[in-house]
Amino acid sequence: MSIKGLLRTLLVCLPLAFGSLAGIPMRPEEIEDLMHHLNQPKITVMVPDDSENGDDTIKRLTGIQP
Repeated sequence: MSIKGLLRTLLVCLPLAFGSLAGIPMRPEEIEDLMHHLNQPKITVMVPDDSENGDDTIKRLTGIQP
């Protein structure tokens, strides 16, 4: 688990834990909705830079100069 994931989990769980210990009423529908949103898959788009496209390695191995 990354640091961001851990911090996000703590940010959500600590208020819920405090609320349950303090006796604050929480509707089960709200908790279920929150848990549903936390379990949604996250999509990350990574765009490779020029050094990751493999062209430099091919040129170096074949001796072709640009």
